Formats: sequence, structure tokens, C-alpha cells
Amino acid sequence: MKSRTSPRRILNIMEEILTDPDNLTAKKISQKLKIPLATVYRQLEILCEERFLIQNVNKTFIPGPKIREIILKSLPYEPKFTLRRSFLRKLTEDIQETVSLSMPIGTKLVYFDRIQFHWPMQLNLDAGDHLPLHASASGKLYLSFLENSNAIQIFKNIKTPKSAKNTIIDVSQFKKELNKIKKQGYAFDNEEWFNGMAGLSVPITNNNSLYFCLSTHTAKSRKNIEDLKKILPLMLNAAENLKKILFFKNKN
Repeated sequence: MKSRTSPRRILNIMEEILTDPDNLTAKKISQKLKIPLATVYRQLEILCEERFLIQNVNKTFIPGPKIREIILKSLPYEPKFTLRRSFLRKLTEDIQETVSLSMPIGTKLVYFDRIQFHWPMQLNLDAGDHLPLHASASGKLYLSFLENSNAIQIFKNIKTPKSAKNTIIDVSQFKKELNKIKKQGYAFDNEEWFNGMAGLSVPITNNNSLYFCLSTHTAKSRKNIEDLKKILPLMLNAAENLKKILFFKNKN
């Protein structure tokens, strides 16, 4: 960082943007933090130059590749990391499938952790990979937590030709799918991402906001949607246990 910047102001600006990336422009940040607009513009410019932030066409800012990389690298050092992974490992053994955790960062849903069950055919992801919002169980679950109009606009912007036989490409059908997910509180992927693959994702929330998605994907030769419904209670119970760990308050 250049010497002309104030570390405290930089941190305050970063905190505001990471908390609400879709709604904060330079002017709103200036008003909220009572920092001169010219100063905000200058510090935002530096943060974008250093790839901590990216400016959208609507003049808001989202986390850039550098801040996403820092977040992902910091996760193994979170408090109770070993306990968190023990719950994931137990769930993997209980359902005999690989389980994954992903988290929303800006307008992306990023995979960051998984415990693998040793099947020859399964979906392989690396930390930092993005999940398709319109085709994966976790992606659809994430969109269901957004305002309907925003979720549909994102769907219109990102939808692609069918990647699998059941990929949803019709807007009205996708609206029905999101409404269904909102009502039931979890999401399935029924050969929408890959042919022959099914998935289930449940939310991990805090104060009614989605922070993580806990999911599994499996070959339909092993488990179909009805089979995934049978393991739903185990997934929901694991999500509750993980919530207690991920949002614990250190009293020390």
C-alpha cells in the first residue's frame, strides 16, 4: 500500500464492502463512514489496483481475487478447525458420499472445503473453484436467499446452453424452482449440472443470512433423488452442528 493511505480508513472501507458488496458505491461509503468522497475514491482506486476489490459496471465494488485468496487461505486456521472437519468426516461416513462446504463471496459461490469418500466416480473440485449458480444444488440454494428480481436477473445473465439433460434454461421454470427451494429450505440437483449426477445442498445460516452451503453430489447409480431425501435429516443435523462451530463467540 502507498503511504498516502490511512490503514484504518482502508480497513473500514473494506469491512463495509465485504458486509454489503451489492449496495455500496463510493458516495454511499463516504456518507456512511464520514470520509471525504475524494479520499474514498483515492483509496478505492488503490484497492482495485492491488486486486483487493473489483468495480462493477453499476459503480459498486465486490471482493477481488486477492481478498478471496486471503479468505480461502485463512480458513484452515479458523478456531475449532479440527472440530469442524470432524463433523464433516462423520457426515461423510454416515452418508457414504463426499461432502463439501461452499461460501458466497460477492456474487460468486466458492467451494472451499470437502471430505472425500472413496468412490471411483465423483465430482472433483479444488478450493477456490466457483459453483454454477443456475445448475448446482448449492448455487440454486444461494440464489433462493436473494431477492427474487436479483436472482432472476443473475439467472438471465449467466444461464448457458444445457450442460446436462435437466439443466433449467427457462426463466419461468427457474422461478418455480427457486420458490420451491425457498419453501422447503434445501435444494436438489437432478442431473442439472452433469448427466448421471444428483446432488443435495442445505444452508448454514446466521441471523437468517446464508453464510455456507453444505452439500453432496453422487452418481445416480448409487443414490437418486429419493435416496438423497432419506439422508436429508443427517445433512440438516450436520448443518446445525457446523453452525454452532462456525459462529461460536469467543468469551475470552
